Amino acid sequence: MRSTSLVTISMPPEMVAESEKVAEKKHMTRSELLRAALRFYLEEASLEEAMYIAEKELASGRAKKLAKGGLVRLMRK
Repeated sequence: MRSTSLVTISMPPEMVAESEKVAEKKHMTRSELLRAALRFYLEEASLEEAMYIAEKELASGRAKKLAKGGLVRLMRK
């Protein structure tokens, strides 16, 4: 059974050419490069969502902002 799914995307020829250059420079296949790029994007989107939620929580007073070094102190308890 296959552990991956095949996905077809359309890209401008210039983007394909650039991705091939970058993949070759990084010693990756184009698929590996595009998977890494998508993984990075998804991690960034997840971080942005977490920051948005944290800002809403702070603004509503449901969360408190830690003082400098506060996280370290909490972790040492």
